[in-house]
Amino acid sequence: MNALFFIPPVALSHAGLAVDRVYGCNYGYDYKPPIHFLQLATVAKERLGWNVRLVDCPAEGLDVAGFDAIVNEKRWDVGVAHSVYLSAGEDLAGMRRLRAANPGLRAVYMGTAPTWRPEEFLDDEATFCLLGEPEDTLKELDQAFHGLRALAEIAGLGFLDRGQLRRTGFRTLLDVSALPMPDRTLLHGKYRANRLDVHPITTMVVSRGCGFRCTFCTPNAIDQMIELEFKRLQPTYVDRPPLRKRTVDQIVAEFEAIAALGYKGVEVADNIFTWGNARTQEICTRIAPLGLHWLCLARANMLHDGKTLRTMADAGCKLVYMGSESFDDGLLDDMAKDLKVKDVYKAVQTCRDNGVHPEVSVLMGASQHETWRTLFNSWRASRSLGTRFVHFSVALPSPSTELYDIARKEGWFTDGDFFPVDNQRDAIVNLPHLSAWELKLALKLAYAGQYLSPSGVLKSARSVSGLDDLKHKARSAVRLVRFLASPPPARTVPAGRVTAIAPI
Repeated sequence: MNALFFIPPVALSHAGLAVDRVYGCNYGYDYKPPIHFLQLATVAKERLGWNVRLVDCPAEGLDVAGFDAIVNEKRWDVGVAHSVYLSAGEDLAGMRRLRAANPGLRAVYMGTAPTWRPEEFLDDEATFCLLGEPEDTLKELDQAFHGLRALAEIAGLGFLDRGQLRRTGFRTLLDVSALPMPDRTLLHGKYRANRLDVHPITTMVVSRGCGFRCTFCTPNAIDQMIELEFKRLQPTYVDRPPLRKRTVDQIVAEFEAIAALGYKGVEVADNIFTWGNARTQEICTRIAPLGLHWLCLARANMLHDGKTLRTMADAGCKLVYMGSESFDDGLLDDMAKDLKVKDVYKAVQTCRDNGVHPEVSVLMGASQHETWRTLFNSWRASRSLGTRFVHFSVALPSPSTELYDIARKEGWFTDGDFFPVDNQRDAIVNLPHLSAWELKLALKLAYAGQYLSPSGVLKSARSVSGLDDLKHKARSAVRLVRFLASPPPARTVPAGRVTAIAPI
């Protein structure tokens, strides 16, 4: 099988921006390697024996003509796209270009958008949606391509049967330690991260699941897909899929492989990396000689052990992002965060004391009790911490979350249901005390106060590590200024649809 795994050119996007496919809910201010897509491409290459080409047009600087040249360079048998909510239109447009040049091509989609609404992707009986966790479903789909299995027997699959949508049962979750290490030689693009002052960088994910119950949480893109399917099994939102981790040896081996390929930095995109102090310390002790710079995500109450933080710093950890969300204990309780504000203050100080930069977040509108007073309190508190980064966003009640059920029940959605927006730029709910328009305004005020203030500009200037880094930060700054100067975002998605179709 000649298989083209593709991320289409930015020109096919109605927004004219590259979607972040690691977390999948915004366009981002940097562009990261699509680690979940790379994992599936690696399975196709190593476990199925497919001849795989992964083309990431935004990272490789390819326009439509460049993409078309690859589309036409050989006879492709299978096209595979990773479609998050924001990218659905451009992915459909890219697949149609691929199919127009390769009659008989089988089209395969993975991601949140086709898992939520496969009917919007299924053009014919040669189109398939991998629902939820995709790797084992793709293996069995390959067997069906060779006449060895019936489509109806494959769990986690969406397809058309005589023109009617068939959606098979839930796919049993796999053992993540059985997955192959992502083959980063399949990546040919250039990637940078605002939070790391080295390049080139890559991403890694060494666990799936979370283990906590926050009502608003949209974890990284692979877990969003899994949670969507897991939620379908439950008449009401009760639980989340179980946490699954790769072994310490596998994690260390992947760091070693990354260093051997010449990468200088790593963004560890697991929902939480610091699962246990002893485990974290063992990993860090073993990777310290590699000299990599890296960052990760963690809960604030997991960042209170000075020895663990010092070991992380010695191993090259430069920053830890903690989802503080709000600096109001009542709001944290309402969103089932299982965290107190004092935990955030302690975590920030422990990070600082032990050589790791902390990053906090303010997630606006994750609780129905959010008001201008609580927003201003969170802004003041987050700025008083003096961290280099504060991550601002608006809670997005995506279909995999408990917050989605609450928003539907209470009638908060501005258009009756979820539709895709960038939660670092837009809002789609009218809360009891704050309208969507007010939440958008609050987002702009927060970004302007944090990053365009004299202290914010000075912090960014001090972090510049070279000419290339200066250019990257300048591009990010221009995008931020354009966002702040723009009028309120216009709705681009027709009512009831995930996709905003880009022209072919």
